[in-house]
Amino acid sequence: MDKITKSLLDSFASENELGKLGEDKQFEHFANFAVISKLHRSSFELESVSTGAGGDAAIDGIAILVNGKLIEDVEELDDIVGEAGHLDCDVVFIQSKTSSNFEGSQIGSFIFGVKDFISDAPKMVHNEKLKSCRAIWDAIVEKSAFMVNRRPACKLFYVTTGKWIGDQNLVAVVTSGRREIEESGLFETVSMTPLGANEIQKYYHETRNKLSATINFQSRITLPDIEGVKEAYLGVLPYKDFMSLVQDENDAIYNIFYDNVRDFQGENEVNKKIKGTLAAGNFELFCVLNNGVTIVATSLTPAGNRFTLRDYQIVNGCQTSNVLHGSQAIAGIENVHVPVKIIVTEDEEIKNEITVATNSQTEVKAEQLEALTVFQKKLEQYFAAMKGDGKLYYERRAQQYHSSPGVRKTQIISIPIQIKAFASAFLMVPHAVSGYYGTIVQRFKGQIFGQDHKYSPYYVSALCYFRLEGVELHRKLTHLSQKFAS
Repeated sequence: MDKITKSLLDSFASENELGKLGEDKQFEHFANFAVISKLHRSSFELESVSTGAGGDAAIDGIAILVNGKLIEDVEELDDIVGEAGHLDCDVVFIQSKTSSNFEGSQIGSFIFGVKDFISDAPKMVHNEKLKSCRAIWDAIVEKSAFMVNRRPACKLFYVTTGKWIGDQNLVAVVTSGRREIEESGLFETVSMTPLGANEIQKYYHETRNKLSATINFQSRITLPDIEGVKEAYLGVLPYKDFMSLVQDENDAIYNIFYDNVRDFQGENEVNKKIKGTLAAGNFELFCVLNNGVTIVATSLTPAGNRFTLRDYQIVNGCQTSNVLHGSQAIAGIENVHVPVKIIVTEDEEIKNEITVATNSQTEVKAEQLEALTVFQKKLEQYFAAMKGDGKLYYERRAQQYHSSPGVRKTQIISIPIQIKAFASAFLMVPHAVSGYYGTIVQRFKGQIFGQDHKYSPYYVSALCYFRLEGVELHRKLTHLSQKFAS
């Protein structure tokens, strides 16, 4: 392993308290984290995507993403699909080796394991993690009626510490395997991406950096000075430039709607009309028929008409963005211009006010604004005030602490974790918190994040979760260490 990859791996292992694992297992977690973070820009537990050891069918990592959320059980799937009314699925498979070589036999085993996983009757031995994922996959297939936008996408990643040079024999193995998975008829698209040391380093570095994009914003006006706002602009963006804000070079949509109060609603009446305008070729009308997109960024660097936005979120326009993303195949779509408002501010209060105000024109349920309340901000401050061994970090915004030095991932308490921990400990319903956290909030409406609640029960429940996770992690590490020692 080259020194740069080794240094990044050591840093990652330290932050995630993986020191007792062997280098190969550390690298598996490292590869899983880097790849899945590329596709899913929200926090997740390493164990939730790791297939473990033994009975893993040559698959080291697996992530099932539905409507932009990482699914961990069937109940969560039911909640999310039931709420949205549609199902957009990406299934991600990862195999990683510390070897500096790409070996055809191992790539073949990986592809065979994936083919077996998606088959009607898997023949290979599956451990508990793969069985759980297989149950989710079966449930997804049964919900095919909800796939109104597209069939699932299958994405395979084979990671080593070497260099991919496009060897003819290896390309043939990859091409043949991809074709065989396509022949199952289950997927809209199938891709297999070989990643060497340079690529996995780049993926990992991207998890440490704030999201940024550069656009050509020629058709704009500058809004008057506003207290608390560095800069603000109103204008229209060409389709290509707008999509560079929404998706990466592989056409995977960014998770930049975390501060938006609603997820993508699928084929509802409004979205059908938006898509209908595009399908009819009425590209010129789009910018006058659409209310536009509001983007809030922490910083902006102008260079003439070229604007580089950093650490940005789309706080209003999730529906428009997703419909445009799903309409890329329409001939002439590049002629569309998207009305946008870009606001640059670091003031969290202003960000929240913008989010609420720009969504007030549409029907938004009160509980969908839960993460924007004063209580959430105060709870974050309460966590920040705690010192000592029980130091935790409340993640009110996605990836808030990803690039913060000295913060171990195990110390980060996300909103979903907080909801489930509090409901388990103080509402006495540990059996009812396995589903999607948004559904849990609705189920116990008024009993979670109440404005008159004390902050200490939330911190205590989070601390209990942290301690229990530490005990479980220690048990697993001890077991794995003993297993590899023998």
